[in-house]
Order: sequence, then C-alpha cells, then structure tokens
Amino acid sequence: MKTETDAALHFDQAVPGGFVYENEHPQLQIPFTAHVGDRRMEGKSLSVTKACVSGLLGPAANWKRQPVILAFAFEGFVVSLFVEADVYKDGDKESADFELVFNDPMASHLGPLRYILNSHLAGDLVTMGRFMEYAGPTEVKAKTQKTKRTFMHRLRDGARATTLAALSIGLIAVAANVVHQRVAFNYEARPVLIDQQGDLLRATAAGQITYANQNANAGDVVYSIGANTGSLLSVRMPCDCAIEPTPEFYEGATVLAGSPLVKLVAADAELQATTQISYQGVARLLAGDRPELVFADGRIVPVALELADAADAPANADAVAADIRISEADAARISLGETARLRFRRDLWPGNNNAL
Repeated sequence: MKTETDAALHFDQAVPGGFVYENEHPQLQIPFTAHVGDRRMEGKSLSVTKACVSGLLGPAANWKRQPVILAFAFEGFVVSLFVEADVYKDGDKESADFELVFNDPMASHLGPLRYILNSHLAGDLVTMGRFMEYAGPTEVKAKTQKTKRTFMHRLRDGARATTLAALSIGLIAVAANVVHQRVAFNYEARPVLIDQQGDLLRATAAGQITYANQNANAGDVVYSIGANTGSLLSVRMPCDCAIEPTPEFYEGATVLAGSPLVKLVAADAELQATTQISYQGVARLLAGDRPELVFADGRIVPVALELADAADAPANADAVAADIRISEADAARISLGETARLRFRRDLWPGNNNAL
C-alpha cells in the first residue's frame, strides 16, 4: 500500500508542468499495448498524461523511469509512439496493474496521440474485437446502367470526328504552306513592266514639238521641233515599223535635247523587261535560286537575269540593274504592257533545278 509520503511524491511526479489538475485529462478506454523493456503489457485506459496497463514486470520496475512504446493496432497497420514514463505499481504487491506517467507529455508524441484520442471520442474510429478500424460507408454504390447508343448518335459522333479531323488537316496544311512560302520564295519590291525591243528616237534639239504623227509610215515626218535657235527640225520615219510614243510626245510639248520621244518596234521584236534587284536578290541569284515572274492572274514564267556592270552603278546605290530574258515559248504567254513581280525560288530538295 502507498504511504502518505509516497502519495505526495506520486502526486508531484504524476502532474507534469503546464497541467493544473491531476485528473484534468480523463482516462479513455481505448485498445492499445505498451512495451516496457522486453515486456508486452495490455492497455486498460489512456490519456495524454499517463497510461494504465496490466501485465508482468519485475519488482525493480516500480518507481523507475523507463522508455515505453505505445502501440495502436489498426486494420493493416500499426501506429507506434515512443515516450518516456515513470512506472508506478497500482494496488498491492500481488496486483498486475501499473501506471505509466509520461515524463514529458508535451514531447513529439503529443500530436499523433491527441489525434487518436480525439478520433476515438468523435466516433470516427470504431472498435471491432480488440482492434480499431475505419467506419466508412457500408453500401456499395449502384452502377449506372449505360444507355444503348442509337444509329443517329453514332452518326453524329462520326460526323463530329470527321469535321475535327478535316479542320486539323486544314490548319496543318495552311501552316505548312506559310512556312514553305517564307523559306522557298523571296519577292523583289520593284515591279517589272513587260516591253518590246526597239530603237528610241530622241529630240535633236531643245525646243517645242510643233508636229507629231503617231501613224507615220516609212519616209513620212514623225515629228517636228521648233528649236530655241529659231530653226525647224523635222524627223522622218526610218523604217516600216510600229511607233510607241512616250508621254512627252504630243504637239506643244517642250523638250530638251536628247529626250526620248518615240520607240520604233519591229514586227519581229522580242519581249524584254528591265528592273533593279536588291543586293539580297543578287546573293540569292548567286546562291543558285531560280528567278521567275509572277503575274496578277497567277501565271508563273521562268526567266533569266543578266546583271549590269557593277562599275557603272552609283557608289551609294542600293540596287543593281538587270535585264530580264524571256524564252520564245514563254513569251507567247505574255502580253505587251503587263506588269509582274520578280521572285527567287529556292529549291528545298536538290536536283530540282530547271534551266531556262
């Protein structure tokens, strides 16, 4: 039996710091086991300050501080908490009951221990035999019966999938075409005017045009100029060919010496065109890109370029003059006076060059 001195000592050690009353935390009847040394003891009640257990311990275990393992067996797993406790005999010397007073109730085991105790109080954990397990829903949710799809449903899904596939293919084709256009083609900024080969008749003196005849035949007077010197200068048609007047060719126009007035074009004259290309276009031409003319109606005509002598170009020029050569077969597809754009085609696959 405990004496008053033992009781006082037991009270002082049983109430750790931070707790006001010895019975501030009630003992709960919760299944657990306590391992004291190599002895396994059955749990009777438990709180956050002490555990009441039953089992066999040696006589020397009374009033001794021991490491204790509190084990809670759940379905499929076990939770073990490690605490340090003072062992006290509960009852006479023949009793197998002991109290394990936790030396430091605020240690790291407090959090999971309080969770287990609170879950037991809330009814979230249900005892079944001598184990604890989760009390979840007991009814199995009924499977929803799938409705049979009709032919119209399948037809609508098929049409939706076909439309989606067609849109995806269209987007891929558009993206591929954009990439191909940017990589394979490079357009020059200056337009190209299709003209014919011929000879220019220029003003022989500065003055005013007093006579202009666009329908003159060979030997007839084409135009007359009243020169500033007071003389009248007349020019006869040197050949039986067509006349292409310039915008300055009309009666009353004031011209300077050497100004182009009319162009004489023979019946068998070939088509020609001249333009200026950028240095980037020159670099692509030297790299093997193929020049071609693109007309407004989508026609594409391959051509050849003959660059002018770089020594004749001004020092600050940003372009190079070039003569465009068109083959006889392709010239039949082109009308005089048409305009086109010059572009360079880069062959993405080798061996695809078509010489003009």
